[in-house]
Amino acid sequence: MQTGQGTKNLNRGIEECVQHRGVSSEGSNAKGAQQTLSGSISKYTPEVHCALIAMHCAVNKCPFRSVADPLYIEEVKLLRPDVTVPSPRTVSRDINKIYREGSKNVKEYLSV
Repeated sequence: MQTGQGTKNLNRGIEECVQHRGVSSEGSNAKGAQQTLSGSISKYTPEVHCALIAMHCAVNKCPFRSVADPLYIEEVKLLRPDVTVPSPRTVSRDINKIYREGSKNVKEYLSV
């Protein structure tokens, strides 16, 4: 067996996998891309993460301090180690901002 054949086969396997998944092996599609269970590609952003946490706390009536729970932080780190979980104060500010902006939209809608 030649040494070059192993690398060629490996690269061919990578290319087949990339084509099967429908993503690029280079560029912005690959960097930070995470495949979801449905097969779609999602990109993590801290802003979307904070918005989801705020919505979760608001909809489920969770206390803001729940994001400081060591087990919750451990769960988030397990899924994505490089993530910084926002503080309870940040979650509170985010929820207030969402409420203020949403109130403006409702007021505008009802004034017509």
